[in-house]
Parts: sequence; structure tokens; C-alpha cells
Amino acid sequence: MSMDDLPDTPTDARPDPRWRRRKEARPGEILRAALDIFLERGYKAARLEDIARSAGCTKGTIFLYYAGKAELFKAAVLEAMVPILESAEQSFADHHGSVSELLTTHMRTRWHALQHSRISKLPEMIVAERDEFPELVRFFYSEVFGRSQRLFVRILDEGVARGEFRPMDTEQMSLVIMATNAMGVMWRHSFDAIETPSFDTDRYFETALDQFIRGIAATSTVGSP
Repeated sequence: MSMDDLPDTPTDARPDPRWRRRKEARPGEILRAALDIFLERGYKAARLEDIARSAGCTKGTIFLYYAGKAELFKAAVLEAMVPILESAEQSFADHHGSVSELLTTHMRTRWHALQHSRISKLPEMIVAERDEFPELVRFFYSEVFGRSQRLFVRILDEGVARGEFRPMDTEQMSLVIMATNAMGVMWRHSFDAIETPSFDTDRYFETALDQFIRGIAATSTVGSP
């Protein structure tokens, strides 16, 4: 154990248990603490000292794993988002039912991941810091947004190929799907603060989902009872 891992206590004092954790656990603890503070304060205002304190280590320990603040932010985002993306991609690979069912499940899973967890603030934070830190926007687009969009395109293409969905511009339609999530996130982190009574996020999503699935069906039933 390095000196950076020890608290400033007399040598004969019993060390706090948090300093005796396995070093293998440190990167995950640092990433979780980092994401919390980035989401709470934004990228610019987040300080490595505060992240280290929250993770129960020193600032120097962070540099053992990450070259700097930008690298730490990217790693924290990927730790939070990659399992969600990989799970969705695996569900596509393993699915044997209708593509409509797959798309419905995927849209609903993505909605709940964005609306009912802490990561829902990520898009808002990225947009707020885009002018000063454009590299963060490029990173988020490439590694998160773009990857998610590509999966939607694959699902839509599969539905068209099987004759379940009508012919369409699947790339643009994937953006329409993702705009549904963007609207919900914007409302949750903006207009919810003024307690608007007319917007129920889950009712909004189910309405949008119903209209979307029926609208892209090979034999459209939009307007049917």
C-alpha cells in the first residue's frame, strides 16, 4: 500500500477500514464517485479533490488510473453506459420473436434507463458544457449516442427486411425514436421544476410508443380503434 493510501493519523493508530480496501476495487469506486460529482456539479465545476474525497482516496491515487479529468469523465460515462448498450446489443443478437416486440422492449428499456436513473442528467450536462468542452460532445456522440442510434437502425432495418415494417429511411427514423427520449429528459430536468401538471413522462412515452409502432407497421393501423 502506497503512502497516498494512508490517512494522516499516527502510525500506531488503527487505520480506517476504508483505507484497507482491495486496490482492485479502487477504479470502480473512483468512477462511481466521479459520475456522481460530474452530474451534480457539471464537468467544469467538478474537482478531482472532491472526487477523491468521495471515493475515499487521495487525488494522487486518481492519477494512478486516469491521466486527467477528461479521461476520468470519459471512463465514468462508459462505465455507466456501456453495460446498458451491450445488454441492448445482446438482446438484439439473441432475439427470435417479432422485430416489433424487440423494438418495443428496447425502446421501453432505454426510456426507463434514462428517466429513472441518475444517468438521465448526462445529456443535459453535455449540452450545457458543449461550447467550452466540445471534445466531450464528440466523445458522447461517438461512444454513446451514435452507438445507440446504430442499434436502432439495425432493428429497423431488420423489421423492414422481414416485412414487418414499411420501407423507410431507417437512419432518420432512428433519430425520431431518440427524440422521444430527449423530450422526456428535457422535461424532467427543466419543466418539472415548475410543477407543470399536464406532463406525465410515462404516459407520454406509452402514447409515443403506441403511435410509433403502429405508424411503421407494414400495414399501418394508425387511426384504427
